[in-house]
Order: sequence, then structure tokens, then C-alpha cells
Amino acid sequence: MKYLLYILPVLLVVCTGCSPEVPPPPVERNDLVVRFFRSLRNNSSESAALQGQKIYAMDKRNYFVQRLVAVQQANNYIRQAQRALNAGDLKRSIKELESGLQRFPNNNQLHTQLDKLRKLRHAERHFIAMRSAPNPVAMNSALAAAQAGLEGLESPKLTLFFTNYKRSIERWNKHNVQNRTSSVQVPIRSFDDK
Repeated sequence: MKYLLYILPVLLVVCTGCSPEVPPPPVERNDLVVRFFRSLRNNSSESAALQGQKIYAMDKRNYFVQRLVAVQQANNYIRQAQRALNAGDLKRSIKELESGLQRFPNNNQLHTQLDKLRKLRHAERHFIAMRSAPNPVAMNSALAAAQAGLEGLESPKLTLFFTNYKRSIERWNKHNVQNRTSSVQVPIRSFDDK
């Protein structure tokens, strides 16, 4: 019985063993988290994405870390695309996001931003159609096409532009109604005429 007390702990250790997927010590994880946030503070998207991927590898159930990694993967490319767009180079902006998608093809943020830029590329065509519309019917059609084509690009300026365009259609319609009613001449018959 005495020997059993000495052998039992040894048997428990041997029988249970250590699984090959032992999580890293908390110190290593904490160090990775600190480096991750330091990279974020220094605007180093590449380093932050790398640190985040290591943290995610330690805990695959952590959706928050997965989301942060995706954001960091996209940030660098979105920043470059924004610089190109601010410089007025829409083509280069689109190319920046496309190169990001080549590297990270499953990144939803890059897909979303690229879709917005592609819509922006067609915006000029919509505005030309709105400006050249010859009558209220064509204006309404051009407005509907522009609103559908630029969906997702809403901004206060664009909303104001569409609102003002609708008002100009209403003014045109009102003006045409007034002109039609004032130009209609009803022959008045005099009572003296028999």
C-alpha cells in the first residue's frame, strides 16, 4: 500500500502525458499582445498583422483577434489607396487595393473599399447624364440611375446634391405646368354675337 502511494502519482503523469498542443506560457502570450499594440501605436500594419496572426494561432476561437488581424492587413493598402485618391489618381488607388487583395484575397475590408472605388470611377458618367438630361422625365431617370450606381458612397455633399437636383426637377415641372395653363386659350363667346 505504501508503494502504491508513491507509484500512483508517477502513473498518473505517465498515463495522462502532455498533449503536443500545450498552450504557450501566459508570459509569451502577454508579450505578443504588448508587441501587437505597440505596432498599432506605431502605425506598423505589417508588424501588427504578423503579431496578431501569432496571437490568433494560440487561440483560434478568439474572433476579436481575427478581426484585428484583418483590419491591420487592410490598413496599409487602404492608407496607400487614400493617398493616391487624395492626389486625384483614382487608377493608382484602385491598383493599390487590387495588390492588397492579391496578398490577402479573403479580406472583406479590401473588397468593400475596392467596390466603392469602382463605383466612384463611374460617378462622372452619372453626373454627366444628370447634367445633360433635356427634360424632367430624363432627369428623373438619370437621378434614379445615379442613386443606384452610387449606392454605398453616401456623404452629406452627395445627399445635398441629390436633394438640390430633385428640387430643380420640381421647379422645372412647376414652371412647365404654369406655362401650359397660361398658354391655353379658351375662346370666349360674346353675348352680343348671335
